[in-house]
Amino acid sequence: FIDEIDAVGRARGGSNSGHGEEMALNALLTEMDGFSVDPRRPVFVLAATNFEVEEGQGGMGTIDAALARRFDRKILVDLPNKDDRRQYIQMMLKKNRTHKVTEQMIERLAGRSTGMSLANMESVLELANRMAVKQNKPLDDGILDEAYELTRHGAQKNWGHEYLERVARHESGHAFLCYLGGNTPAYLTIVARGGHGGYMEHSDEERGPLQTKYALINRIRTALGGRAAEIVYYGEKDGISTGASGDLETATRVARAMICNYGMDDEFGMAVMSPEEATRGPLAAKVSQRVSGIIKEEMTNTVELIQKNRARLDRMVNALLEKNKLTKEEMEELLKE
Repeated sequence: FIDEIDAVGRARGGSNSGHGEEMALNALLTEMDGFSVDPRRPVFVLAATNFEVEEGQGGMGTIDAALARRFDRKILVDLPNKDDRRQYIQMMLKKNRTHKVTEQMIERLAGRSTGMSLANMESVLELANRMAVKQNKPLDDGILDEAYELTRHGAQKNWGHEYLERVARHESGHAFLCYLGGNTPAYLTIVARGGHGGYMEHSDEERGPLQTKYALINRIRTALGGRAAEIVYYGEKDGISTGASGDLETATRVARAMICNYGMDDEFGMAVMSPEEATRGPLAAKVSQRVSGIIKEEMTNTVELIQKNRARLDRMVNALLEKNKLTKEEMEELLKE
């Protein structure tokens, strides 16, 4: 078994490919060919990698095509889904006979931890157990929740009321647009941790393998919801802040994908463009102009939606300022018409 085979098996010819690396790869390929010479002494070669193994992909960050062909089977071990994470949490908690973690907390944590591996989940639970021992009390919902926050987002930071109010309005804008799109977030908080002033967490159910044009438009609106809410509350001049930088990157990436990858723009039609064509080719300026047009149009729509539903947003903002965090169930109750 060869773990992290990409250490010697990266595709040749890339910018990071050197003579020494190619010699090591060639030696590995020769050895693997030699394993099949004597059928009386079968040798099974297994390997693991986090990189692409599709034959012929080539390029930086992928496994060499010649090496990939040496393996008869390629098995994708994907990240766990919500059910997988729930079962893993339950299994790990059985080792702690004194815990008082409720089923509701297990369900919430499984929904919030989208994108985490089982190794990540193990780190959360190990930290929670250490915290419980340090506090000399059984592991409960509060300790598990804090362990998750520390592991995924870092230590808590303290800010004044004025800052928290702005963050609450910004994050409520995101959550409200997400809710209007038919997918209530799994969790929302204004507690600052790491590089976040506050944040919203999605659940597995919100994004399947196939995305419609309507779903992608909602993703753009959700990304713009924070800035739109700030504009509604503080006006065009004071509503523009640096808090939306990551949100604008998301909106730009989705709008560009709609044009270049998915054929969802009437002006460009269904032709697909490579990244080079979209950023450096003769159509690059036109693509950028169209991306800006989509974002501008959806920002106008998002501001209008928040203005029309200001009372519902106010309820969420006030609840956030009171509780610092909201669950999916609490948000759905607050946003009812």
